[in-house]
Amino acid sequence: MNSLNSSNTLLIKQPKDGYRYSIEPFLIADFAKLYSEHRLLDIGTGCGIIPLLITIQIDLKEIVGIEIQKSLYDLAVSNISNNGLSNRVRLIHGDFIKTTIDDDNQSFDIIVSNPPYRKLNTGRINPKHEKAIARHELSITLEALIKKADKLLKHGGTFCMAYPPTRLNEVQKKLYSHKLFPSRIRFIHGSPDAEARIFLIEAVKRHQVDCIIEPPLFVYNDDGLYSKKMEKIYASFNYHSWTDHLKEE
Repeated sequence: MNSLNSSNTLLIKQPKDGYRYSIEPFLIADFAKLYSEHRLLDIGTGCGIIPLLITIQIDLKEIVGIEIQKSLYDLAVSNISNNGLSNRVRLIHGDFIKTTIDDDNQSFDIIVSNPPYRKLNTGRINPKHEKAIARHELSITLEALIKKADKLLKHGGTFCMAYPPTRLNEVQKKLYSHKLFPSRIRFIHGSPDAEARIFLIEAVKRHQVDCIIEPPLFVYNDDGLYSKKMEKIYASFNYHSWTDHLKEE
């Protein structure tokens, strides 16, 4: 197994002006329940941030990331290679809905995604193409995402993703319609007195259980500093984000 770079710190390059990851990948990587025998698929891997973070946590059987945008896919390939993790993460460039992920029809134990949140005709579409595809449902809808993910999951496998609370009911209904039963939900708040901005949800394929609402996570304290929980999450991933030399083409 290849190791990380000599400093044992993840070095993550991302565009300076194009689409850049935010807090969600760290929250998803922390939220997902992972076991060493798992095969994991990350839908819309971007610069490879979620697979990279997961390699810090656990040595999975296989990690696969798929990305539709060539510029971000190329960046993910570079990030995985530069961190010496090419034999632990397999990357695919393509449209998740149209691309064959596994020729041998193997199924995944867990699928994660930080998908575009916004429906078409809601809000201003960003003029920068990378950001537009990442934020609006231009290349994939919630229904299409869940339908394809269901096909690729093992019986009893889990699907985890981040979404805004305004679409919670819609997400739950679509998961149920594909017999993906919500098992855990965690609401993410900017501060203790702020409304939730994100929720994380885990659903289990063909196995209905009681859905646990986990304690809310507050990113910041009232004083504007990171909460202890958020500090702990960031500290669990030894990483350095490198952006200065990159510019969107």
